[in-house]
Amino acid sequence: MSLVSICIPTYNRRDYLKQALASVFAQTYKDYEVLVVDDGSTDGTGEMIKQAGYDVRYYWQQNAGDAAARNKLVELARGQYISFLDSDDLLIPDAIERMVAVMDAQSKDVVVYGPYIAIDQNGNTCKMKRKKLYSGHIARHLFESILVHSCGSMFPKRIMEGAGEFDTSLPVCSDYALWLRLSLKYRFIALSEPTFKRRRHTGSLSERTFANRKIELDILENFYYDCGGKEFIPRKIAMKRLSKEGYRAGRCALREGLAETATGLLAQSLRRYPYIKSLIWWVVAAGRLHPGLSRK
Repeated sequence: MSLVSICIPTYNRRDYLKQALASVFAQTYKDYEVLVVDDGSTDGTGEMIKQAGYDVRYYWQQNAGDAAARNKLVELARGQYISFLDSDDLLIPDAIERMVAVMDAQSKDVVVYGPYIAIDQNGNTCKMKRKKLYSGHIARHLFESILVHSCGSMFPKRIMEGAGEFDTSLPVCSDYALWLRLSLKYRFIALSEPTFKRRRHTGSLSERTFANRKIELDILENFYYDCGGKEFIPRKIAMKRLSKEGYRAGRCALREGLAETATGLLAQSLRRYPYIKSLIWWVVAAGRLHPGLSRK
């Protein structure tokens, strides 16, 4: 059997972490270690782990962000394979077993990933449309949509060590930026059945704010223009994706009262690809920026 390092970054999620750990200990695959990097929690996470007697390797660090916690996890991992789990998410009981089976069957390094089940803060299943997943060299598909998540995926440790670190300048989406880079070199294999349960709740790092949307847009632009994405992604497809993400960022900016920023993003979105929604919301944003014009 192959040793798997199940790596959990956490910050002030003591109660959710209990549930995440329970889902790890319920795995049908047993040859694993559990690593928890606590990114400066102040809610008694360390005391909870100690009192519960969990069989985990626990490391506390000064708060430095999600990316720094993941970098430390990769550094500490002893397994042949690494699988991340966010401390507010849950693994499906046979997820590790299914992912290891695929990894072990491959003659070359690959990344294995799967779909997820959405749950709310109380663990209730939420309705959602499941995305189509792809196998092979998926740079184009991964650029078009976030298909691969840090949770419910598995990576050979040597891939992670050779890929460069998670970007600590990014408060969110550092994993997406890294997966995009990996997609230029490695094959990804998609499983058909869910590998994890993804929790949606207030305070989640993936909350849809202007700041988060703008970071995602910046990541996509950097990947396409500066990191080799142009060689793999047709221009029309790239412009459609960048336009759509610019529209989303612009909508969020407008909702948060940033009319000038919204106007600029929506205008850029229109230049890249003529989405009617971008035009409509550009008119709305321009009207808020120059209210006198809308009355003439």
